[in-house]
Amino acid sequence: MGIINYPGNLSPAVILTWQGETVANAISTTLKKFPYTLANESVTEFTITAATSAKTLTLTRKAAKGQRFFNETLNTFTTAPTSGLGLEDLVAAGTKANCTIDLTFTYARFFDALLEQMTLTGPASNNLANPSDSKAILDTFTHAVPSGKITIGYKTATQSLKALPCRLVKSDVKPGPAGKPPAVTLTFELDFLTGIDAVRREAMRKLIAMDWSKIARLGTDAASGKPEIKLWRQNVMAYLVNYTDMARGEQFRAGLVSRHKGKSAVVLATDLRDDIDGLVVTANHWGQAREDLKTERHQRLLSDLFGTLHQSTWVSSPVSFLREIGSTYGFNVHKSAALALQYGSGHCGEHAQVSFSVLADIIKSPGAQVSHAVFTGNANIDHAFVVYNLDVATVVQTLATAANNTRVKKGEEIKVWNLRDAITKNSPKLGYVMDPYLDKTVMKPTADELLTALNNKARKASVKDTDFLAFAGEYPSSFTTEDLRKKTEAERKKLVKNV
Repeated sequence: MGIINYPGNLSPAVILTWQGETVANAISTTLKKFPYTLANESVTEFTITAATSAKTLTLTRKAAKGQRFFNETLNTFTTAPTSGLGLEDLVAAGTKANCTIDLTFTYARFFDALLEQMTLTGPASNNLANPSDSKAILDTFTHAVPSGKITIGYKTATQSLKALPCRLVKSDVKPGPAGKPPAVTLTFELDFLTGIDAVRREAMRKLIAMDWSKIARLGTDAASGKPEIKLWRQNVMAYLVNYTDMARGEQFRAGLVSRHKGKSAVVLATDLRDDIDGLVVTANHWGQAREDLKTERHQRLLSDLFGTLHQSTWVSSPVSFLREIGSTYGFNVHKSAALALQYGSGHCGEHAQVSFSVLADIIKSPGAQVSHAVFTGNANIDHAFVVYNLDVATVVQTLATAANNTRVKKGEEIKVWNLRDAITKNSPKLGYVMDPYLDKTVMKPTADELLTALNNKARKASVKDTDFLAFAGEYPSSFTTEDLRKKTEAERKKLVKNV
């Protein structure tokens, strides 16, 4: 007796999976055997040819208007009706069947270019922010600003794979009601790795780009929990974990230290700031100027593109993946900085991580002319940067009292330090600001100028004038902590103004 036992035609569901490689110095080897799953309707058609000792069976899928050939319950493809007897023979043969697949899919070219840059190996000479061929990247999308609103259009490409080996690794048959066909699900594993070459490596990357393209199109906050978006995102995450060369990211970070160690604090405010800015694209929109359209056209256009992703489909932003990787694998500030440099993009937090990490190593190096680095930012606005060459004596642990605080909600814990006190206590030594996220025309390069900006007319008008900054870390650190959390709100409000 057979397994399917149905003489007529039926339409099986088909699951397509594949395995990739893991590069040297990958983020982790835990996903080395990750089964990438194709469950994306941008795969417009495929034909599986399966030869057994008895016969050859062809399974075809060609989506058309009104004929999706997709099973939403299983989140996988279905095929055109085929012989139940042929399927019986194929299921019986299992992995012994000789199978190949022809497959056609469409993807947005930008996400392929993005993945290519993020997973570059070899010498750390170029990244996404400073590529060897800017035109090749900018040519993958269109940029327009009608009525003052940034609009991004993605150029697509169609890829076909021919006679790629595959094998039937699993079959699931559920009997149907009397006289009705059974439900058949076949899982095929595509074999990219036997005889792998540059063409197959590129094809795997483009399949991941296909998934990233769909996330960018459909992955809104409301939709981000849908199974298909979660699966596409798992594929992209696994690919980045397996194909990101962390040693290359560290080369970028070490190169920054090497190029700027021994420089004075005032020189670093220009030289190091500009060097970091050239390696990390600002990946979100903000009210302040960032990349300059004339002098940094490549970075500005990418910044506008990433800003639209951040606003409409955060789960498709490269920074979303970067931060999830750092959180999942327990990265410290130095590894996070290396990853941001390898990926070439970040928000203010990533710019600050790179600044703090590099300055910390500069401070440790022989002949350093800088004494301290403080990982900090606005205490009542969500913005991060580094203040350096000032030593923080006291860190205040408190609860926010300002209802208009956009960094933390009122009543939530926050650590802060008093910039005015630090400037006074460290005098005559001057403090400086490292904020490559902002355009240098608006960045305040000295601690004195920053303090003035924290208390300017606009901030007073919005009741955000303060002497305090957020505190996230100091190198080297020797501060004491003052805990105000048990004091009343009125007391805390008086001691830590407008935070």
